[in-house]
Amino acid sequence: MSLTEAISKAADAAKAVVAGITPDQLELPTPCTDWDVRALGNHLTGFLPYSANAARKGPALEGEAPDFTAEGWSDTFSGLAADLVAAWSEDGVMEGETAFGPGMLPAEYAAGITLMELTVHGWDLAKATGQELVLDPATAELAAQVTAQAAAGGKDTGLFGPPVEAAEHFDEFQKSLAASGRTPT
Repeated sequence: MSLTEAISKAADAAKAVVAGITPDQLELPTPCTDWDVRALGNHLTGFLPYSANAARKGPALEGEAPDFTAEGWSDTFSGLAADLVAAWSEDGVMEGETAFGPGMLPAEYAAGITLMELTVHGWDLAKATGQELVLDPATAELAAQVTAQAAAGGKDTGLFGPPVEAAEHFDEFQKSLAASGRTPT
């Protein structure tokens, strides 16, 4: 499975989770201990145009994002996710470098981060709101690879919590969640 296909499938899975979040759940805690559902929802929603812009090799976006979790969040998320998928589906999108974060990154690496954001934070939102992030096996496997690599490289940066022990029965995606400091039960 290509990163482009996985991003599309992960975006669909995240859209389903966001559609299932009710306003009374916005203050619930998430596995990202610094963020409640509202803050994490805003982070993930704000990431979508940022990543789409990176796919199109635009200059880094700056500025404050609005509160996306207000009225119509699911529709907003769905529209931004569709644009994200379109951007990462363009010809030549994985070639070269793009503005992403504080500097330039290989475009394929930025696509991997996009897959990780959709799946890990999609899982976080699902877990916090009593839902399940439904990923097909190929998408889950690719997301697991990307997340495990990022967690191993980012454990000293504060981007991830300390790893938790992964049970033997965990699948690869659950193991990658554990590596990123989450308890996938």
